[in-house]
Amino acid sequence: MSIKLNQNDSDSDKNELDRFDQLMSDDVICISDSSDSLNNEHAQSSTSNNLPQTELPFPDGVVKLTHMSGENKSDDCVTLKDVIQSDKLRKALVTTFVLDMEWLKSHFRADTKLVIVQSYNPTIELQGVLQSADGLTTIVNPEFAGVKYPVMHSKIMLLFYDKYVRFVASSANLIEIDWSIMQNAVFIQDIRFDGSQTFACTQFGTTLAQALRDLSVPEPVVKQLDHMDMSRVRVHIVTSVPTPRARKTYHADAYGMARLAQITRQMRRESAVLRQINPIETDVYCYGSSMGKLSSAYLRDFYCCALGMTWGEIERHTRHMFSPQDVEQRVKVGFHTNDQGNANKFGQVSRMCIKCKTDMFTDADFPSSSMHVIEPAVPRTLVHAKLVLMRTGAERRHGWMYLGSHNFTPGAWGWLNRQQTSLTYVNNYEFGVVIPDICYETVFGRDSVTWHGSKIPLPFKLAWTRYKETDVPCFSD
Repeated sequence: MSIKLNQNDSDSDKNELDRFDQLMSDDVICISDSSDSLNNEHAQSSTSNNLPQTELPFPDGVVKLTHMSGENKSDDCVTLKDVIQSDKLRKALVTTFVLDMEWLKSHFRADTKLVIVQSYNPTIELQGVLQSADGLTTIVNPEFAGVKYPVMHSKIMLLFYDKYVRFVASSANLIEIDWSIMQNAVFIQDIRFDGSQTFACTQFGTTLAQALRDLSVPEPVVKQLDHMDMSRVRVHIVTSVPTPRARKTYHADAYGMARLAQITRQMRRESAVLRQINPIETDVYCYGSSMGKLSSAYLRDFYCCALGMTWGEIERHTRHMFSPQDVEQRVKVGFHTNDQGNANKFGQVSRMCIKCKTDMFTDADFPSSSMHVIEPAVPRTLVHAKLVLMRTGAERRHGWMYLGSHNFTPGAWGWLNRQQTSLTYVNNYEFGVVIPDICYETVFGRDSVTWHGSKIPLPFKLAWTRYKETDVPCFSD
């Protein structure tokens, strides 16, 4: 492969956001570009596009689970083949933490143009853009300036068909086990595409463009977003970007839990239910397949961001009847136990994907009272999905859901850097979506999670149980 180093497309610098009030800012910077440059191939073939929204497979967005090997296939599940639909696909952008190139390419036609953003080791590999000799495959190694532990963990797909683009956000790497023996969650929405039109800018389109530019995606690919009609997209994008001082260019003004706080504040303005939120009647369920170094203070910061409130606002709202200790009862951290890891039917191959170090759990500051056992929807399997469920109200019926690549770790969600005591606010590249207006119910023992009347399948049951004294996480060391 020939190597061409990537160049930043913007000279604007962003200072680190190091005060909580700044991190909770309502403002989102809009990146706009008046350039009319189009991909010539698309401009020539898409001059006429009157595809009705009703003819798109998923015009309003759906959540699916990856199909588990040996299980009956239901409408709730998809395979990578289902998602890609290679017979209709023209080109694709995909991002992944772990990549099996041979397995991935078996899902595409040989003539499909691919742009792949991957994680890599910057001590032995170059940052930049690498292109195959035939020009069909482009590999992007994004910026890792000053990052001690480089992790590009985002899982995004933009799949280009003749008249629409399929947007995909998920927790699944582009390897076989993540689509066969590990339960992952996938958000899919089909968006009308017309290369002859430039559609109005939306908040979703702006944040998606910011995310792609932060990942060093080539600008001709980013410019394709101008020709996508995103007016029906209702989800919000949350990204994380490594933020050491050595990094010079940021395309968004907040990342990780700071970005989550912006979204939850916006949803509170737009939703009568969330506007009246009562912290005493609000629980936040956090699940990931990797466990980070948690503390009571970290849970408090995340809880504030999940509610879109500062700690002072929570205290005033509850008349000082809500303490930091109460947060450990409201933030429920789900993680597989060691017994579940040992009992899973796919053995060590599956267990090795669940990551928790013993010293993190045994640390004196670890909030062990927040730990909960999850019950997978498919018995004796392990869940690789990364989800946050916010449930509020006396019966915890209303709220929102996050789905994407963020594990519940400081490396993924970042930490609120108030005093600039750390060089880094966020360590990883991450990407996910917040789905608003979720309804949670359990009727006659059966879970029901819906979004504007559409079913959302979960990889685990809604009822979580607190760790017993004998329970320990599924350790990876």
